[in-house]
Amino acid sequence: MRWLLDNNVPRSVTHLLRDRGRDVVEVREVLAPDAPDADVLAYARATERVLVTHDVALVRRARASAHPHLWLRTREVDDRERLAADLDTIEEALAEGADAIRLLRSGLWIG
Repeated sequence: MRWLLDNNVPRSVTHLLRDRGRDVVEVREVLAPDAPDADVLAYARATERVLVTHDVALVRRARASAHPHLWLRTREVDDRERLAADLDTIEEALAEGADAIRLLRSGLWIG
């Protein structure tokens, strides 16, 4: 699984994924700091990466184009722990073709 983490995703999530051997790129590493959502999504599509973000507008774009994404609906301070708890389930759902996943404070929503 290849991941693209938006600028609003804490670095602790990057470290978690990299520590677990995942291929992770942060938007800040490959695009301008103020890159528009269209550019972020275009990069995710071109490099076949799952987009991870807190950004509602970016999620809407990803959903409209059926691009796989993980929408973090948790408090940023809780992102790492919540993702660590559900990473295997999230990756399994993505591998099976899910394109929209919400990580909520109370659990997962997979669609």
